[in-house]
Amino acid sequence: MTTHALSPGLSSRDGARSSHVGTLTSAGRAPASRSLETPAYVKHYDRQLSHLDDWLAIIALVGKVASRSGGNGVLDRVTEVQDRFRLLRVQLAEALIEEHAREYEMVLGGRAAIAVDMLVRNLFERSADIGFLSTDSTLCAYMESQPGEIDIQQHLARYIAKYSVYDDVMLLDIEGTLRTSLNCPEGNSLCDAALQQTLLELGSGYIEYFAPTSLAPHLKQALLFIAPIVQGESNKRLGYLALSFHLDEEVRGIFEEVADGAFELALLDSHGRVVASSLPSLALNASLYEIGASGVDVMMLDGKHYACRQVTGSPYQGYEGLGWRCLALTELSKGALVKRNAHTVSAEVEVVKGKLSSIRYQASMIAQQLNLAVINGHIVSVRHKALELVPVLNQIREVGILTDRLFEESISTLSQGMSLTAIADASMRAFSMVSIMDRNLYERANDVRWWALDERIRRQLSPASTGDEQARRKLSEVIGSINRLYTVYTNILVFDQQGVIIAVSDSNVSSLVGTHVPEALPLAACLTTDSDQGYVVSALLESVLYAGGATYLYCAPVMDFTSHTIVGGIVTVFDATPEFRQILADNLPAGGAPLPPPFALFVDAEGQLISSTLPNISLPLLLGESYAEALSLRNGERCFKQLEFEGNRYLSAMVASTGYREYKRSDHYRNDVIAIACLPII
Repeated sequence: MTTHALSPGLSSRDGARSSHVGTLTSAGRAPASRSLETPAYVKHYDRQLSHLDDWLAIIALVGKVASRSGGNGVLDRVTEVQDRFRLLRVQLAEALIEEHAREYEMVLGGRAAIAVDMLVRNLFERSADIGFLSTDSTLCAYMESQPGEIDIQQHLARYIAKYSVYDDVMLLDIEGTLRTSLNCPEGNSLCDAALQQTLLELGSGYIEYFAPTSLAPHLKQALLFIAPIVQGESNKRLGYLALSFHLDEEVRGIFEEVADGAFELALLDSHGRVVASSLPSLALNASLYEIGASGVDVMMLDGKHYACRQVTGSPYQGYEGLGWRCLALTELSKGALVKRNAHTVSAEVEVVKGKLSSIRYQASMIAQQLNLAVINGHIVSVRHKALELVPVLNQIREVGILTDRLFEESISTLSQGMSLTAIADASMRAFSMVSIMDRNLYERANDVRWWALDERIRRQLSPASTGDEQARRKLSEVIGSINRLYTVYTNILVFDQQGVIIAVSDSNVSSLVGTHVPEALPLAACLTTDSDQGYVVSALLESVLYAGGATYLYCAPVMDFTSHTIVGGIVTVFDATPEFRQILADNLPAGGAPLPPPFALFVDAEGQLISSTLPNISLPLLLGESYAEALSLRNGERCFKQLEFEGNRYLSAMVASTGYREYKRSDHYRNDVIAIACLPII
């Protein structure tokens, strides 16, 4: 999405949206930072190699002094080999430091990106909510009425019950003064001068307002989505709707999931100021400027050193939000970046990067050449009867063996850490995939239940089902306007008690009107739902409503506005194919030649393939002996395997869904999904 500056803190998209970030009254000083130091194990191995190098030089010098002329040529070749070892030692240290830094970049940067992108995706859904709810007929009627004429509190409470990501819904008058809210039903004439000025610049779209505000005095800073409420016929502005997003609760939940007990996370605003943090020593409002923004940095907090990486959220479907950032940290004194635990023991993965693999090969070849020089030296010592050369050659052989072993150990030490890091990275990617899927489908369950309560739909369904064409047109207009805001649906349909489709949002498939909803839709369960919190979901099946593709159909009953009896229902057709594939693709690392590309899948507990970034993939063939184990995963369980696919080795992380908020946890809906992330092993 392209944004155009209006004034400090404001931006807009085609006149339809604007954003505002409030100015904090106090900002902490940025902690000092520095680059990562050379890791201790690199220094350790380098000191040992340096010691062996010095010892080899002394041995060679002693040998030249003590030996006869026949041994000098052999010792000269030893010196040449020693020079090559020295050069390789420098290359080894550089490569180890480089890979060490890359580990931190991958783990810290990956977690920061996942956390902030989860938040951005969530807020993207809010941008659709505010656009729809601001046109709600009950809200419009209330804003036109006198106090007491309409019981607005029940209506607002119903909304919060479904969209539990909000902690308040506010209605402001045309001056921007609070008229009523769930938290403050009487209004108390609260107003926010800065917000009032911002509202004067608001066109027909919405704003995101993030700042301390008297409208929410219990919050240090409120994140409000605000849009005007207008009278339908005259287009007269009646006031404003403000949805207060429960930022602290949402961020706390993201931090708990993504930090995984081993890392710290902080949410930053677009200016790099701390908004929320899992680390108490990182003060709110502290300004971090560009710490960790261009690479891994080290900063000190309360006498402790932390490696940190800062990542800005990626736009989602054109939505950029307010430029949120996330900082991931880990305390350096805690030792290994990724520790071996019960999850990682089962995965024996050998990961050696190309440069390190080349160095290991060269070290082995040089050691062989040194050994060959020693063998030649023994031949020379026998030929020339230079017995004094034998102990020197034996010492050279021993130093060569030790040197080669140190090269192997140093690379092996890093390789083990890289293997655990790769497992942690794959695990976090698979977790992110299935978590974002749950969060996405949580919204789908909310949408269908709320739209079933829309007064316009409730008033028009009964007459439309008896053949009233005007009522049908009004229904089509209502669900069409909804569908234009919520583009994750290919169609929204309204049906009567017999399951006959009365109206569709997509005029291109108007031929569906008059036909019966597919048998796959749990119609009876929908029409007998006895609570406006209830909904039903079809199994993932190919459907004529989705052009023959497989998707989930979300359905909720519609109750007549007058009789308060169920007269039909509403069904949403989720655009599953691109949405699921995008979730998978967004959480995979970028592939690069000549490496095979990474890939990912969603599967259910019965082994049905829900989505994949690769076409025509066979799950039993891919997983082999791990097939049953993968499908048995439940409630966040995970496992790791090495897989062979099309001649390439992959590290596969498999993570089961856990639900989100009440969705799939306390709403009686169960749908176990496993995300499988497959990353190539080099």
